[in-house]
Amino acid sequence: MTRCFLGFELTEESRAYLRERLLPLHRALAEGQGWPLRLVPPDNWHATLLFFADLEPAQREEVWSLIEDSVAAGTWRGLAFAWQGVNVWPGPRRPGLLCVEAAPYGDAAQWPLVARLEAEPFRRGDTEHLRGYVPHITVMRFRKGRGARLPRPRDWEAAQSLLPHIDADAVRFDRISFFLSTVSPARPVYPRERTLPLAP
Repeated sequence: MTRCFLGFELTEESRAYLRERLLPLHRALAEGQGWPLRLVPPDNWHATLLFFADLEPAQREEVWSLIEDSVAAGTWRGLAFAWQGVNVWPGPRRPGLLCVEAAPYGDAAQWPLVARLEAEPFRRGDTEHLRGYVPHITVMRFRKGRGARLPRPRDWEAAQSLLPHIDADAVRFDRISFFLSTVSPARPVYPRERTLPLAP
């Protein structure tokens, strides 16, 4: 069985825009503040659509067939989210990662994928994430373990002045991919099994 997920991929312009704003933030927090933060490689920045803990090749084929139909129908043409800025997840008291977060996206309820979440193999995914879809792009992860000093809520509050403004119109997506997910002690690796432009 294979861990895998569907994700929206940034346009190259959007990726460059975020790099310009987030690399200085990483330096300020990791080097300036001493936070144990690892930068997610910008090539891996994406907005997860649906994560699956395990799928066989035939099941991935079935999921991707629906994605192809959805793209052909223009489901995600012109996709845009209301980006709100950089946030800590799941929260300042238990920091796990930093992400660029958008407002909850209620229109996701109209996507064909959501209508199939009770059926196999779609029900194997993180269906609650999609039913209450809050788009986010994971850009940094906290290192944990011996010697790692995670920031406290007051540290996060003090860092607010370092957070860059994110222009919602500057963060867009142009393709959807099926990623395979391999997590190693060094870093996660996300090879793309399949990719399609969002506009047919």
